[in-house]
Amino acid sequence: MTENSFDKIKKLIKIIGGKAIIIEDGKPVFVVIDVDEYVNFDNIERVVAHSKKIVEENVNRDITIWKNKQDERKLKQFEIEDDFEEKNNKKEINNEIIIEKL
Repeated sequence: MTENSFDKIKKLIKIIGGKAIIIEDGKPVFVVIDVDEYVNFDNIERVVAHSKKIVEENVNRDITIWKNKQDERKLKQFEIEDDFEEKNNKKEINNEIIIEKL
């Protein structure tokens, strides 16, 4: 390939958007991409990976908070039921309180 041929290929790649896929035996084997675009792509990949990590951390934090609130609600409900049961098992006899065992 002469230098002139390579310049023509570079011009064609720029015309079609700065990227090309080289196919051999019906299979893609290489991708040619503009260096600036490649650098931006690499940066984008890092940003996406970092964003996914942040989202995952936030979701895990939210799940933990939700579970803790559920546990608090269960405890409050248990206390309410326990108080109700205790009040219903007491009987007043001659100003004395007797607790019946079930």
